[in-house]
Amino acid sequence: AAQLCQAPRLQAYREYLLSEPYLLAYLSLKECIADPDLAFIRGIIEPLIILRKNGSIDSTNSIILVDGLCEAEYHRPDHGYTIASFLIRHVPEMPTWLKVVATIRSRFIELTKQLPYTRLSLDESDNVNKDLLEYFNARVQTAPIIETNIKSSTGKSEGVHNSVMKFAQYVLHLSQGSFLFLKLILDLLERSHIVVKSTNYKVVPISLAQIFLLQFNLRFPTVQSFEKVTHILSVCLAALYPLTLVEIYYSVNALLVDTFLPWEEFCHRFESLSDFLIKRIDNTYMFFH
Repeated sequence: AAQLCQAPRLQAYREYLLSEPYLLAYLSLKECIADPDLAFIRGIIEPLIILRKNGSIDSTNSIILVDGLCEAEYHRPDHGYTIASFLIRHVPEMPTWLKVVATIRSRFIELTKQLPYTRLSLDESDNVNKDLLEYFNARVQTAPIIETNIKSSTGKSEGVHNSVMKFAQYVLHLSQGSFLFLKLILDLLERSHIVVKSTNYKVVPISLAQIFLLQFNLRFPTVQSFEKVTHILSVCLAALYPLTLVEIYYSVNALLVDTFLPWEEFCHRFESLSDFLIKRIDNTYMFFH
């Protein structure tokens, strides 16, 4: 509901919720946990149907995007729903003009077999590589330093353009369709954190794990500097939902038995993670990817 309220085309939905306090009560965190079915129907589906009928929202199809259905499986509760099982339960109650686009990793596809959705596999699609290559070229054009840091690998018998294209094909193969991997590699090149000096590309990380390790090694070159932020990272990784800065602060201090971390020092340490933890519109923090 919070995401829907931010959609420009659903301004009427936001105003409708604000005008009906009982609907906001249905959508409170407490009620969503106690009775998610009722919260979904009364707080989202029924208001959207009403607004659609009276013309407050336009008549074109609307899309709800759910990215990573399988992520919920890592935090599967002992009882209650995952996102996939919740969708399976409520698909019959959703209006036909409200479409759902959901993504899931191929190895978890069994979780969606009861969903009556059209399936599209990206694993063997040429369009993915085309999109990745377009993104690569766009980044190179907007940030010439990327090409400069790739040119360093140019051999005597190899032109600059061929060198860049060869590198592009190399990282596209490593990415296995992951835009996140490609983006982070290009970010490293743009910041000159890696410079390709030979055609064997030994300095180029080959996985997301290696990229994150490199980023952390650059940001925290010593064990002591990393230890200052370990509790912050632990809290944010363990949380099942994004936390506010104050919530993170109190959670971090709850981990400290013999000492107490002052607010000023906490803020200083938190600032060093600004590239990894980003602030959301609701003043909570989440990892950038």
